Amino acid sequence: MPDNSSKRDERLLSYDLFVSSDGPTHVKSEYDAYLEENVLPRAKDFDILVWWRANASEYPILAQIARDFLAIPVSSIASESAFSTGGRIVSLHRSRLHPDTLEALMCAQSWLWAERREKCSKALTACDTSFLEENKNVEEVYE
Repeated sequence: MPDNSSKRDERLLSYDLFVSSDGPTHVKSEYDAYLEENVLPRAKDFDILVWWRANASEYPILAQIARDFLAIPVSSIASESAFSTGGRIVSLHRSRLHPDTLEALMCAQSWLWAERREKCSKALTACDTSFLEENKNVEEVYE
């Protein structure tokens, strides 16, 4: 049975040969190659999705990252107002959430506010009083 130290020396010898070889010691990453590519001139009709589709074979990992990132829908409203139900009704025009998901979110919000109000009623402070005043109509929306 071979000695463990001789196996280790054999592996290290292979590594030493690799390091001392005349071949390239630095392999360019996909990201490095992408950064070295010439910058495209600005064009009004440039479509980033088409560009990534055309270059996906050259940069497969970056193309997947771009696909994940560019799939995030853009919203022009603040996140607080997107999930706020006070003062407005969520309609099909305003929401693309599935009705079951919307109902679950609204119930969770109602439960969290009810829990907060219960805690506030035990020890009211000026901050808690203003919170209650601002959100007193929340349960009316759900009834």
